Amino acid sequence: MLNLKKRDWFFLLAGTALMAVGAEGFFEHADLVAGGITGIGIMLDEWTSARFGVHIPLWFVNFAGNLPLFLIAWKRKGKDFVSRSMLAAALFSLMLYVEELFPLYSSDPLLAAVFGGTALGVGLGLVLSVDSTTGGVELAATLLHLKFRSVSVPRFIFILDAVIILAGMAFFGVEMGLYAILAVFITDQFLGWVVEGPSYARAAWIISEKSEEISGALMTELGRGVTAFSAAGKYTGQEREVLFCVFSQKEVHSVKSIIMNIDKNAFFLVTDIREVLGKGFADK
Repeated sequence: MLNLKKRDWFFLLAGTALMAVGAEGFFEHADLVAGGITGIGIMLDEWTSARFGVHIPLWFVNFAGNLPLFLIAWKRKGKDFVSRSMLAAALFSLMLYVEELFPLYSSDPLLAAVFGGTALGVGLGLVLSVDSTTGGVELAATLLHLKFRSVSVPRFIFILDAVIILAGMAFFGVEMGLYAILAVFITDQFLGWVVEGPSYARAAWIISEKSEEISGALMTELGRGVTAFSAAGKYTGQEREVLFCVFSQKEVHSVKSIIMNIDKNAFFLVTDIREVLGKGFADK
């Protein structure tokens, strides 16, 4: 049985509605095949409309395409794995149907890629944030990975989406395919923004003979905590301290300046951290 809170329902409804706006409201009528089952549906509708004069709505393709995938997943992964995703996929099909009743955008493919990608990315992020998916390529990739363990799920997703986008280029031309790639990039950026937060932290690993001075300056001037690890260089065998410090994006220049002003020969690297949990860090 599904045990959904009010927040989960809100995120599923809002997320699938935004996804429908992106896919149906922008992508389909601008001929943007940006991967996924909706991309297949856009091409299928174009082909049947041109050849037989028959319109096949996206909501039907999404429902029909996901049904066999969920049946396979139910057998191989169990009901707990697919229950929320089945609900999200059904809501997405419903929202695609409802979206057909509203005005659809088809004027400028660039604007369609930007706003459609934004809506799709934010919507998918909301769905993923409550441990659900809308099936499609992600579910197909998961099932393929069960059979071909040597290939990761993200790689299968990339391969499947790439094939769909290339097919879209064959249907609608290279220019529209490039707009579709732009839409995929924008979708991915906003998906990360919703799932991981609008900003991210940085972390520095620092190796220096003046580690005490550097750690003191970082704590005094920036108010950041510093952790020291004992380490030894495998080439020289010399033992040194390795400093670790987490700070905000806007403090990157200050951290570099502090380190360089104390020890120009210090070895340090700065990495992105997408999520920081627990006490001891606040983005100032």
